[in-house]
Amino acid sequence: MTLTLVSHSPCSAALFGALAATVAQAEGAVLMHLPADFQPEHGADSVQMVAARGALVPSGLLWYERLTGREVLPASTVEQIVDAARAFAVVVPWHGKFQVQSLHETLIEQASAAGVSIRHLLGRHQDGEWYLEDQHGLPTEHGRWCRDAFGRWVNTALVSRPSAARSPLVIALLGTQADQLDVYPATLAALGDAADAANIDLHIRFVSPVQLDLTLLDSVDGIVLPGGSDMGNVSGQIAAARYALAANVPTVGLCLGMQSMTTAIAQTLPGLEQANMAEAAPDTPIQSFILMTGTPGLPTHRLGTQALNFRPSSLGDRLPHHPTIRCNHRFMLNPDITRTLINAGLKITATDASGHIADAIDWPQHAFYQGMQGHPELGSSAGKPHPLIEDFLRAVQASASRKTKGFSTADTLHQINH
Repeated sequence: MTLTLVSHSPCSAALFGALAATVAQAEGAVLMHLPADFQPEHGADSVQMVAARGALVPSGLLWYERLTGREVLPASTVEQIVDAARAFAVVVPWHGKFQVQSLHETLIEQASAAGVSIRHLLGRHQDGEWYLEDQHGLPTEHGRWCRDAFGRWVNTALVSRPSAARSPLVIALLGTQADQLDVYPATLAALGDAADAANIDLHIRFVSPVQLDLTLLDSVDGIVLPGGSDMGNVSGQIAAARYALAANVPTVGLCLGMQSMTTAIAQTLPGLEQANMAEAAPDTPIQSFILMTGTPGLPTHRLGTQALNFRPSSLGDRLPHHPTIRCNHRFMLNPDITRTLINAGLKITATDASGHIADAIDWPQHAFYQGMQGHPELGSSAGKPHPLIEDFLRAVQASASRKTKGFSTADTLHQINH
């Protein structure tokens, strides 16, 4: 069979494997990948996309899942790729900036020795669009690709313009534009999927959680607290969640964001004012989220696709196609404070199979204040948004339509501090 090596420049973590995914889609090939080495300067979440089989892979491989509907495999060895290419068509992304050159050379040598047909495709970037050339410098028939308003990797022939009839809404995404667009693109893409489904003209206001300026949350219609591995974002996320609680701004939390929004609730309760996550503040006297290590029957690291146990079970009717969620976490809601939170009104709407891990929470006295411990954004695709994110945007839309004018950040800060 064939082995197709695809490279392009420039390439960010969020585009690693993107053009290779288009080739795999068009040719019915399988995408496999060699290990990639992303340094801290490339972004803390460069290799934080959770593959279903329980591996962390470069975030740009998201596009392979979204385009083909097939699972991303963990990184493969040269031998595994060559063996696969003997049986069927294989596409491999290659970016020398992030990968060891000797692996590339070894792959070509072993594939050639095995009689595998090899071709090289080179991605070109021109006027915001990408296209592929073969080894002779001739354009291929794979079309031209770009990123839409939500960073989604799309064929330029399929890019649509927002309808003027759409209702405009502004939501704050707690993260820098560079991180959300060039490092971990799944959250933005999922918001775009939900906005399309709800016919909303959605505007994203990127708000850095580091030394958060709460005035940047003034006049937004909703707040998204995304996941991530950078603990420097936690204090800003918690502050934004406290703001949302006081101002009744619809808010959704994804993984780390769910931990932040739950911690924010805890901090409003008598006796839990100093609560914080053990991962972000190891010396905190009251830990809102603790390591799973030490709890009988629980893993040290929960990674990959996990089953959800809905409470009540009828909640599963809203997520019939999402009975599982991708997880990547070592911490869980502290059982020592769970009862206090529940007595205050928190609802744990889903757990793991054991019932020990809170996988989804809801603060029902709020316009919308819900989160999931896993990564629902990875369960979203064009035309099939994840229900949690779609419900969030519809709640934002409903809240915006009845919002009274004249609410100010000063009012909110007063409520937060008193």
